[in-house]
Amino acid sequence: MIDRPLLKARKHSERPHVLIVTDDPDLATFLNEGLPLGGFWTTVISSGLQVLEVFRLRQFDLIIVDYGLRSFGAEELMLRLRGASSRIREQAPRTTAPVVVISVDPVELSDESMQTMGISRMLHAPIDLEDLVPELHAVFEEWREAYPTMPLSDDPTRPNR
Repeated sequence: MIDRPLLKARKHSERPHVLIVTDDPDLATFLNEGLPLGGFWTTVISSGLQVLEVFRLRQFDLIIVDYGLRSFGAEELMLRLRGASSRIREQAPRTTAPVVVISVDPVELSDESMQTMGISRMLHAPIDLEDLVPELHAVFEEWREAYPTMPLSDDPTRPNR
């Protein structure tokens, strides 16, 4: 690959905005306080229904979903974000942002289900920042390769803001 200085400069200046979806206060605090130290902006929302409403107004660069979300099923939330829910007709995808799922209990999902829900990674608790931050950056870089010209969610030139 050719070394492109502007691409390299962009990577060093990017600070992805991560949406954290959990109703677990300990997980919310851990991620909301720790991820900014790893180079991310964070927003925490504890309700799946609220998440769906927020996506009408703005986008995020990466989404972390607590699989144990009690207020709204995590799987249904991800299906609705991708426009793939059987409960809603003619629904357009709300986002292309990658999704990382964190689960306390082992979860077995088929590759097809993970693809439909847009899950990039499944992580199992306990997790620590030393492992999580590089994993999130890797997921973001994979998304960047698929969408190289897409501005970050907080960029004022981004469409559908």
